[in-house]
Amino acid sequence: MRARRFTALLVVISVAAAGCSVPGPGTGSPTASSVPSPHRHPPSATSKAYVTQVNCGDTAADGATLQHAIDSSPDGSVIQIGGTCLLDRGIVLLPNRTYTGASRTGTVLRQDAAMPYVLASSAYVDNSSTTGSPLTIQRLTVACSGRGNTDGIIIMNWQADVQEVDVSNCGGSGIVNTSQTPNGATIGNTSVNSRFEDNFITGSGASGFRVIDHGNSVTDGFLLDNRISDSGGDAVLMDNAAGWNISGNHLYNDKSDAIMANRLYGTTISGNYIEDFASRRTAGQWYGIAGTVQGGNGSTIDGNRIFNDLGETGDATHIYIGITSVNGPTGNIAIYGNAIRGAGPRDVALSFSAGPGSLAVAVAGNVITQVGTTQRHFGAVHFSPGG
Repeated sequence: MRARRFTALLVVISVAAAGCSVPGPGTGSPTASSVPSPHRHPPSATSKAYVTQVNCGDTAADGATLQHAIDSSPDGSVIQIGGTCLLDRGIVLLPNRTYTGASRTGTVLRQDAAMPYVLASSAYVDNSSTTGSPLTIQRLTVACSGRGNTDGIIIMNWQADVQEVDVSNCGGSGIVNTSQTPNGATIGNTSVNSRFEDNFITGSGASGFRVIDHGNSVTDGFLLDNRISDSGGDAVLMDNAAGWNISGNHLYNDKSDAIMANRLYGTTISGNYIEDFASRRTAGQWYGIAGTVQGGNGSTIDGNRIFNDLGETGDATHIYIGITSVNGPTGNIAIYGNAIRGAGPRDVALSFSAGPGSLAVAVAGNVITQVGTTQRHFGAVHFSPGG
């Protein structure tokens, strides 16, 4: 426990429920209490209005203070967090709230004890049978200690929004979007329309970004313009990618697959920049972009740039774009406009397997260099130039 003095001060600002400010005395702006000298006030947490500010002091009291502020806040609140919060527990996030920091460097939530997660939605923690209501997390850093299997952020909410967040050195996965609760049960409704944008996820022990969905709940999401690096497992691992838009991400130096997106159905995988996936693996089969395909609505994999410029070693096979199976009678996929540059004779640029089903593939306009095999297929795979 640190002996330094600290303050966790809550400044309460009244805001009208419709989003308009409540006029202060003689002005049209919200009012806020003055900020006394920090060294004279112990930690406190009260929430009487729609905006609550928590100023952490990098001390052992920060976790309890932050959690109390959240628990005391009404629906619709904005929880503003400043400073470095030294966390001796995981923080449970109530729905219908926005959790915002000053900036990625101005607000740091730092793991300081063993915990299953740093931030997790209350629906997940409470083993809810349904997904939680929307919430937003933005402009802060989650700094894990690298110990254990701690996940950085666990979301079990529909229409969640996580943006401008750094997540570093988590022993588990960086960000998890799940339909499965800690007791192993699966929610009975959908958990759709969530958005993960402009985040930097680095040094995860498992996956950088993980979708856990053993049913068909976590669909129609957005994974956009993120940087994911140095993951111990896959950069992006999704049990269910149906309806997702996975675009504009920079994935580099991840130790396994870059994107493993299963159950493609109306899915877009576009404009991602992938460098050095599984480049240090000496055996096995590894993918730049891969997944299984559902029957019915087709998906597109286009405009991606996939390179292993650092080279490859041993007898590992690197497949730059691969479809591993079809889940249903006939799957449909379009592969076009991708740039692939391999690093060895065992490399395969495009690989298609229909499994027990049938796969219709349109392939066009890909630039492929320095691979041993440009294209291969297994099973009932049917090629067309597209329309």
